[in-house]
Amino acid sequence: MAQSRISRVTGYEPLKVGRGLRREIASAFLSVPFALIATAMADSALVSDTFRYVFSPGTMFALRFVKVEGSHRGLGVFFDALSAYGTMMDVALLLNAVFYGLLIFGLAQIRSHFTRPEPNCANEAWAKQ
Repeated sequence: MAQSRISRVTGYEPLKVGRGLRREIASAFLSVPFALIATAMADSALVSDTFRYVFSPGTMFALRFVKVEGSHRGLGVFFDALSAYGTMMDVALLLNAVFYGLLIFGLAQIRSHFTRPEPNCANEAWAKQ
């Protein structure tokens, strides 16, 4: 009822969010925890390389493309290696989030395709979306 009062005063209709946008938002939010879990599992020494690269493709690309460059001796080498490791894991997490976001969105699209009713149903307004 509060929305109808606001729309009467301002003249604007409430914002309607379509199913596709809801799927995109949900896949974006769900991709972050999946990417965190995949990156944490890939960081473990107990996980085989095959498992690591299948479930965490960002780690594979980050290991390949982020290079460690030591600059000098002593404690600086440790800090350089720590910085390179942090950069590698940032890249891995970003790529894993993109991978899982696309995977979740694709699975949601497939699920919605099979759960969609026939176009000749009684609710034609829904079928046009």
